Amino acid sequence: MLGMLSSQKAPSLVAAVLLAVMGLLGMHQEQALMVSGTWSSGEDVTSRLAEREATLNLRSEAEALLLSFTRAQMTRFYWGEFASSLDELGLTVGEPLIAHVQRSKNLTMLWLAPQHGEEAYLAIVRRDSSGTRLERLHCRGNVSRLKKPFLGSCPDGWSEFLPLKNI
Repeated sequence: MLGMLSSQKAPSLVAAVLLAVMGLLGMHQEQALMVSGTWSSGEDVTSRLAEREATLNLRSEAEALLLSFTRAQMTRFYWGEFASSLDELGLTVGEPLIAHVQRSKNLTMLWLAPQHGEEAYLAIVRRDSSGTRLERLHCRGNVSRLKKPFLGSCPDGWSEFLPLKNI
C-alpha cells in the first residue's frame, strides 16, 4: 500500500520540487538584477519617474485638446468654414503648452509645443481629395520638427496616433 501511494504522488512531488527550484532561481536572478541595476541612486529614480509622469500628463492634456480641436473644427466647417483661432472654438490651452493654429480654405492645423519637454503634437482637419468629406489626423513627435513643411501626413519622424476617444 505504501508503494502505491508513492507512485501516485510522485508526479506531484516532482512538480512541486521543480517549481520550488525555479522560484529560488528566479529570486536569485531578481536580486542580482537589483544589485547591478541600471539606476544608481534613489534621486535618479525619482527624477526619472517624475519626468515620465510629467510627460504622460502633458500627453493626456494635449490629446484631449487635439480631440476637442478636431471635433470643433469639423462642426465649424459644417456651418461654413474653419475657425482661425482657439478662442473662436471656445478652447483654451493649459500652461505647459503653446498653441498655434494655421488655417486655409481646405485645411486647418493645431500645433502644440511644450514649454518644457521634447514631445510636440499636431492635429489636422482637411477636406478629402474629392472635397466631400473631412479627414482628421493626429500626430506626435519631436519638437525639433515643429512647424516644418510636410506633405499632408505626419511630419518625418513623427507618428500618427488615435485620440483618447474615437471621433
